Amino acid sequence: MKIVYNVQVYPIYSGHINDHKVLLEREFDNKQEATGWVAGFNELCGDGQIAVYTGAIDDETGENL
Repeated sequence: MKIVYNVQVYPIYSGHINDHKVLLEREFDNKQEATGWVAGFNELCGDGQIAVYTGAIDDETGENL
């Protein structure tokens, strides 16, 4: 069992996050890396899209932890 920390990037339309459309998905080895990447992405590239830390996932079963 390997735990991965998932981040997804969503578009923003008319001020609302469209969480049904994932533009990018990244996996990290720990929560600190994932949340750091989210903060950096949103600061530098946040115009019209937003990165969100979606939680830890067991990569064998796909179960959210």
